[in-house]
Amino acid sequence: MVLYESKEHEVDNPNDFKDFESKGLEVEKPNDFKDSESDDGIVLLDDPNLFPDGGLRAYTVVVGAFIGFIGTLGFVNSLGVLQTYITTNILTSTSESKIGWIFSIYGFLSFGMTLISGPVFDRLGCKIPLLVGLIMQTTGFMCMSLSTELYQFILSFSILGGLGTSFTFAPLLGCISHWFYRNRAQVVGLAYVGGAIGGIIFPLLFRSLLPKVGFGWTIRIGAFMVFGFLMTGFLLVADRKAIIQKSHVKNGEDKESIQKDNITTEILKSIDFRVFKDPIYSGLVLALLFNGFAFLITLTYMPSYAVANGANQNSSYLLLVVFNSMSIPGRIIPGIFADRYGRFNTLCIIATTSTIAFCIIWLPPPIGHKTVSIYIFAGVYGFTSGSVLSLTPACIGQICKTKDFGKRAGTAFFILSFGDLFGVPIGGAIIGKNESVSGFDHLVIFISVLSFLGAVSAYVSRYLYRGFKLVKV
Repeated sequence: MVLYESKEHEVDNPNDFKDFESKGLEVEKPNDFKDSESDDGIVLLDDPNLFPDGGLRAYTVVVGAFIGFIGTLGFVNSLGVLQTYITTNILTSTSESKIGWIFSIYGFLSFGMTLISGPVFDRLGCKIPLLVGLIMQTTGFMCMSLSTELYQFILSFSILGGLGTSFTFAPLLGCISHWFYRNRAQVVGLAYVGGAIGGIIFPLLFRSLLPKVGFGWTIRIGAFMVFGFLMTGFLLVADRKAIIQKSHVKNGEDKESIQKDNITTEILKSIDFRVFKDPIYSGLVLALLFNGFAFLITLTYMPSYAVANGANQNSSYLLLVVFNSMSIPGRIIPGIFADRYGRFNTLCIIATTSTIAFCIIWLPPPIGHKTVSIYIFAGVYGFTSGSVLSLTPACIGQICKTKDFGKRAGTAFFILSFGDLFGVPIGGAIIGKNESVSGFDHLVIFISVLSFLGAVSAYVSRYLYRGFKLVKV
């Protein structure tokens, strides 16, 4: 029997370790946990006993991340409303593909710059990047409210707002991994629900205020709300950077590398595509890329698709409300199943369901042209897409050490951002200048192929991890 020694206690059960840590007692962990295994034989890259996996402070962090995600992802999940309004009321003489760059650059920077914000979080913790992102995001949206030209939207919303989003997204996601291990997928999914709530609040806000107070004040009111949500999240979340770094030093890792590297070095280290030598990680990144590609195009053009098929503009905004409402159980229920039956297993099932939704409900005309069918698709895809994008980081966390999570997740979302960068303009080009129904049908075919490739990548990654064995993984 291994005894865990502290200055005041001997601990017979490793699970009791958390009790002493919560009381502020310094406990020496053994050096043999670095490559411990779970009950089903999967190698654990971090000691599960290092993580509280519950308690008031841990759940306060989840609440803070939840509220923060309302502000961070609220505008992201409302892109379709913004695209439809800007196209039909402000930039009326600008082509669809050019307007698409507003949202594609925003998506690219929001997720691509996590390659920088991820290592900044790993090095400095969550507070500094959150504060920087809060200021940039709010300022960008305020400037957007004054925009009337394409370049103004790109400078304010796309660049400033996108950079701000990346510096709030990474720490809100990363700090949860410092507090939870066994139930990480479930808790990440729960916090991610905040983004779906934002995707309900902001489309309804825009739908109500745009006809009454105009574009400028509608966006300004939204920016004030984003500031409030992000500030609340900033006050509630916390990281455990010092404890996690200390544990890795005790396990023989390079203390100089962990403690003395400056931020620039950390960022340069993060731009290391040698991580793709791990085929499991590469498969997950491809799954994220293809599914994220399909997600942003769908989110941006779904209201316009409905308008092209006879729906009025106001009712088309409600599609995003249905989409984001269904993504709430879609972020929670699969997370519960993932922690019970395996994160990779659940990711594969959900990715398959997304592809089926495209091919059976939305793709075949004239079924996909009917308003009822579009609403049904919005609900089904809202459920599946919400969990696909939250389960992938949970799977990444399963195959890397916690201290490297920000770096690995940042690299994955950097690759995803290229899908965001080119996806919306490609979608606009496929639709064409006339925005005909046939153009939208071609777009749906393109998205369906992307979703299929995402599902295949998820299955390949799962196979490389545990083969064809029907086990929890």
